Amino acid sequence: MSYLNYDYKKKKKKNGNQIVSIRDIGENSLLEVELKDNEVQLVVYWRNDKTVGFKMPKEMFENIYKDLMESN
Repeated sequence: MSYLNYDYKKKKKKNGNQIVSIRDIGENSLLEVELKDNEVQLVVYWRNDKTVGFKMPKEMFENIYKDLMESN
């Protein structure tokens, strides 16, 4: 699935964890979001270098999404 300059992919790792990746084609950057048990892990790669990693509880991630969607 592509959105203009973005490439969106959903895949399952060998260990069963679900990963969603979004690549900004123009900037050569990548955001990976992985669900591990009850934790969401966000990792940002910029020009093929891992730059930022962040983990949060699944419930917090769900609240963030809900709050963002309610504001629109």
